[in-house]
Amino acid sequence: MITNTDITIYSREYNTGTRQDDWNRTYVSAAWWFKDEKASITTDGLKKADIYTVRIPDTSISLKKDDYIVKGDCHVDMRTVKDLEGLEKTRVTSVNHDTFGSNPHVKAGGV
Repeated sequence: MITNTDITIYSREYNTGTRQDDWNRTYVSAAWWFKDEKASITTDGLKKADIYTVRIPDTSISLKKDDYIVKGDCHVDMRTVKDLEGLEKTRVTSVNHDTFGSNPHVKAGGV
C-alpha cells in the first residue's frame, strides 16, 4: 500500500470514576490521507464539506466511529475536541476492516 503521511488517532473512552471522557492517543507511522472537497447547491445556498479517506496498512489498529484522526505526529493532550483546533483532522464516520486480498488495511471515512 502506498502511504503519504503519518497520523495520530484519538479514541474516546468514558471514565466512570470521573464521569468524563478520556482520550487515548495512538501514533501510526504510515497511512494514506486523502481529502476531497464536495459542494452542492440547495435552496439554502451553496453547501460545502471536506470528505476524508484514511487507509491504514496495519489491521491491528483499533478504530471506531467518533474517533478523531489528526494528520501527522500530534502530541496534544486532548481533553475536548476544541483542543484540536487549527490542526488538520477528521472525525471518523465510518470504518471498514478490509482484511482480505493481498493488501489488507483499515479504511476510515470522515468529515
